[in-house]
Amino acid sequence: MAAVAALLLVPAAATGGGDGGLVVLHGDEAGAEGERPCAWFGDRAGDTLYFGEAAFWNAYRAHGRDPRADLGAAEPQRIGRVDLAHERLLPPLDVTRPGARSGVWDVLAHPNGRLYFTTFFEASGWVDPRTGATRRLEAVGPGLSELALASGGQIVAARYGRPGERDGSVVRLSADGFVVQEWPLEAPEGRRVAPKSIAYDPSREETWALTDLLPDEGDGAIAHDARVLDRWGRERLRIARPEIQFAHFEPDGRGYLAELDGATLALRMLAPGDGADPLGRGRLVLLDAGFPAGFDFVQDLKVAADGRVVATRWSGRIHVVGPDGRVTTVRMPRLDHDGLYYTGVVRGQRLCATWCSDVAVACRGLPPAE
Repeated sequence: MAAVAALLLVPAAATGGGDGGLVVLHGDEAGAEGERPCAWFGDRAGDTLYFGEAAFWNAYRAHGRDPRADLGAAEPQRIGRVDLAHERLLPPLDVTRPGARSGVWDVLAHPNGRLYFTTFFEASGWVDPRTGATRRLEAVGPGLSELALASGGQIVAARYGRPGERDGSVVRLSADGFVVQEWPLEAPEGRRVAPKSIAYDPSREETWALTDLLPDEGDGAIAHDARVLDRWGRERLRIARPEIQFAHFEPDGRGYLAELDGATLALRMLAPGDGADPLGRGRLVLLDAGFPAGFDFVQDLKVAADGRVVATRWSGRIHVVGPDGRVTTVRMPRLDHDGLYYTGVVRGQRLCATWCSDVAVACRGLPPAE
């Protein structure tokens, strides 16, 4: 977890072009024993945006940048909900288990109607939002960060790390929560490898793992690469440059890569099958020619039903890319000094994004395309 320090280097961003009918939804959830949760990664099902709630970042800052500070107190485990049609918060789904000390990090809205979630330090699980039924996936073990849907209703997960193991791995799970396959990743000399983000290309049955490469000793710089694993878990491709900050593939095989090359941030739009040679294929759309590397990051990519892609950056500078490549850039407001934006989604001409400082979601109208 040495990589967490880098995530706090986010400067304030200006709010431009008026507020666009800004609506800020604040939850009233409070953590146990004074811990303060915030809104993390989200996923959409219909007109509902679900998101994890975790006190990790606020505990980290309050206890001298200790990545295990979140475990110092019991913590409710909740999945927040936003009604996008009416832009209002719904009561959260409570998935707390007795003695829980780690909040909910990532959520995946599965076609089977369940919401799968990770807690990183503890067992992951699922909840049925229609009935409230929950189950913990004890057999999978701890250390899962992000989730993605794979073929046949299975799930791929990034295991950033687990006790007693030097490097992380990629895990493939059944919808019932059993480990189908697990593939340890190989670290470069002098570093440990920790996969943080995950994507699955159904057209080639390949899994993408985006990594932190952590120095074996000291507080040296953290590097990154992207690993592409074939259906048998063999590493077929490793990409260090450009830096792939986030990857996402749709069920029909269309793919999207947020690429940083120097100070240039771009979205690569791939047709099904283009993942065989991703950097030589598809359409490259410029998002930002002056990206402040080290101070900002593309935290998530979400694709709307109409094909628009939402690239959410920590800073609140969010890019909405149409199927034709036209870009609309939104500057979301900084609600306080410390927060980060995580996941943004669009509904019509409105954009809503989760804000990780407290449990909050900000919504505003889209300005004209650039």
